[in-house]
Amino acid sequence: MATRKTIKSEQHYHAARDLEKLGDQAGAVQLYQKAVKTDPLNVHAWNRQMVLYRKSKSREEEIKLIETAISEYKKEAETHRQNWLKENETKVESSRELAKVLGMLEANGMPVNDDTALEKWRTRLYLLEYRLKNSRKKKAKIRQG
Repeated sequence: MATRKTIKSEQHYHAARDLEKLGDQAGAVQLYQKAVKTDPLNVHAWNRQMVLYRKSKSREEEIKLIETAISEYKKEAETHRQNWLKENETKVESSRELAKVLGMLEANGMPVNDDTALEKWRTRLYLLEYRLKNSRKKKAKIRQG
């Protein structure tokens, strides 16, 4: 069941996509920001912001955005997970042994987090930081040489 915040976030996302198609990137970024502020689990809104920053060739801003996305997404996902565990304690306890056997629990007893969005963002962040570091080195060599 979709929550109010999820629905509102999706509305912001779709309005931002429309603005993006019309060429209003600044307006689109603002609405994407509203979408993720409303629901930090809105992966599509985070991804579209990253694409727009990539298009504007703003590596520093994209790095900050990815760091924020990872942090906010992880925080919201953990809150969501803890709330679900509280609401479904009997289900959790009755299926814990099966989950252990199937390798679905981490050592701390929490479910294994297999989130592809986070992995993609971490990879992109690593690549951006690597490229930014190397471009600074090249600029320094050019100045010296």
